[in-house]
Amino acid sequence: MESEAQVFYISLASIGVGLIIACMRYGYKSKCSEVDICCIHIKRNVVEEIKYDIENPTEEEQVKEKV
Repeated sequence: MESEAQVFYISLASIGVGLIIACMRYGYKSKCSEVDICCIHIKRNVVEEIKYDIENPTEEEQVKEKV
């Protein structure tokens, strides 16, 4: 395989992984209790996640509280 093709496929894979991570991060922050994507059905207990987030704030949230 030529080096140009390798660079292309590595870039394509990196973009794909980045999109998957961004979707997962958005899904966690959205606090949706149910998600249906094609044949995938996800049901979460968001009440427990919200309690955890309140008890364990991130550094960004701690900085906002101080300001």
